[in-house]
Amino acid sequence: MVTNIKDWVERPEIRQILIEFASPKTPKQVERHLNIKKLKMQPFIDRGIIKSLNPLARKGRLYQLTNKARKYLNLPMSNKRGKNWNLIGWILASPRQRYVVLKTIAIDKIKRTSEHIRRRASRQNQHLTRISTKEILRELLGKYLVETELTEIRRRLYWISEKGMSIHKDIEQYIEKV
Repeated sequence: MVTNIKDWVERPEIRQILIEFASPKTPKQVERHLNIKKLKMQPFIDRGIIKSLNPLARKGRLYQLTNKARKYLNLPMSNKRGKNWNLIGWILASPRQRYVVLKTIAIDKIKRTSEHIRRRASRQNQHLTRISTKEILRELLGKYLVETELTEIRRRLYWISEKGMSIHKDIEQYIEKV
C-alpha cells in the first residue's frame, strides 16, 4: 500500500492517467485513449489530485488536474479562465446532438427555421429527428444560447445569441485539445 502521494503519482500507470487529465476530459475519454476498462475517479479525488469542473452534472462530468498534481508532475499551473464547464459538459453530454445543433446555428449566424437547422445538422448526426431538433432548440433557448422570433407568416426562426457564441468558441477550443 502506497501511503505517500508523491510515490503514488510516480507510478507509471497512475502518471499516464494523470497526464491525460492535464486538459479537461471525461473519464470515458481517458478510458478510450488509454484502453482502460473502468477508470475509478474516487482515489484521485480523495487525494486532491483531480477535481471535477462540473460536479453537479450527471452526464458529461469533466475532470482536470489540480495545481497540487501539476506540481508533482512538473506541469505548468492551470490558468483560471472562467469557462462555464457546467454548460460545456451539458452540451457535450448528449450524443453530440446539442453540440451539432449549436455548431450548425453558429456557422454563419443566419436566422433559420428548425427544419432548415435539422437538415443541415443531420449531415453530421443522422439521428436527429424533427422532434429532437425542436427539443434541443427549446433547451438551448432555455439556457439563453439561442434566440428566436415568430415571423408574420407564423414561422419560428432561430439564431445564436452572444452567450451561445461564447460557449461555442469555448467548446471548439476544448475539442481541439481533446
